[in-house]
Amino acid sequence: MTLSTAGYTLGANQPLNHARILYAPIAGTVTADGTNGALATNDFTFQRWSCGVTPSNWTIVTAADASVDTVFIAAHSLAGTTVAVQTSATVGGAFTTRATVNPTDNSAIAVMFNNAGAPYVIRELRLVVTGGAAAGLGIIRAGVALQMQRPVFGGISPIGLSRIVETRHGISETGQWLGRTVQRQATRTSMPWKHLTSSWYRSDFEPFALTLPQKPFGLIQNALRMPESVAWCWTDQPPAPSNMGIRDFMEVTLDVTGYLA
Repeated sequence: MTLSTAGYTLGANQPLNHARILYAPIAGTVTADGTNGALATNDFTFQRWSCGVTPSNWTIVTAADASVDTVFIAAHSLAGTTVAVQTSATVGGAFTTRATVNPTDNSAIAVMFNNAGAPYVIRELRLVVTGGAAAGLGIIRAGVALQMQRPVFGGISPIGLSRIVETRHGISETGQWLGRTVQRQATRTSMPWKHLTSSWYRSDFEPFALTLPQKPFGLIQNALRMPESVAWCWTDQPPAPSNMGIRDFMEVTLDVTGYLA
């Protein structure tokens, strides 16, 4: 996983050991070098923007001002390249680099940045890929991430270290080992949160819950202590919160499966 927080100021935001969830990305018109740039904005990880010969640019222009503090990149082959995340406050205006990452593998990338603690208000966002061989990018998302009200406590499995693999093995008629074939693989974890105020759940978490399980999302479990906590995820069922019986607190568990490069 690649996680960048160098351009992120905590300010009044939740601490970095509180999970971030990017589920409502900005939308706009995509232009890109290479081929099929718009494919990076759909949800199909097998459909990808081919950036071609580097340096190569990918740009999304919004129809109106949009707020951004997080960028997710997944289902890519960017290992060995350099990726700069740039924004512009106006259409056709100058771009400013907000973060630069150098992925060493093809796992998910999350970039967190803000303007002295507040999201940047932008009209254009651009990725600039340099170095390495021609790469493909299946998922590019940007927006303001949901910040969980409570932190991640002990006992949580880092999603990047928690893999599930379904295989088929072959054994001959005489019991000889003939090998094993991987049929599918992914990452998986479970995220339980307790002592969420009912007002926060309804105003902040419920809009996200309403998108499940139809829409995938970007997850940063714990940017402070779990560098393997970045994943492009989905759920099989919508979350089912319950009242804890303590004041107005609620609890909810999110069981997620993540894309494995």
